[in-house]
Amino acid sequence: MPAKVGWAVAGLWFETALFVLAVADLFVTAHGRSSHGQSGVGQTVVAGVFLVPVAALWGGCAVAAARRAYWVRVPVLCLQAFFVFGGLVALVVALAVQDVIGIAVAVVFLALPAAVAWLSLTPAAREWFRR
Repeated sequence: MPAKVGWAVAGLWFETALFVLAVADLFVTAHGRSSHGQSGVGQTVVAGVFLVPVAALWGGCAVAAARRAYWVRVPVLCLQAFFVFGGLVALVVALAVQDVIGIAVAVVFLALPAAVAWLSLTPAAREWFRR
């Protein structure tokens, strides 16, 4: 496996871990809200339930990328483009409200998918998945 492909696969695994942490955080938040009688429990649970298959699919894409599945490049690149757009929106919002921590988080959520997409588009990656 070329080094750039290895870094891209590692980025996919890191994003999968972030999805799993997000799901756990949503369910913990929903439990805390329901324990204290707050509203918004249903929306939080629905968001967590929505992210469970997304995290599973993302982990499946990471496994498929490590196994040289040619088909995995298209969904990974499409979702990375979606995440880059989301990172740009988050960055604009954070800049508008002048939230320093929000800016830092937005930069990470912009840079990680951009790096994975760039690493997946290198000639070495194309050759790796074509074999």
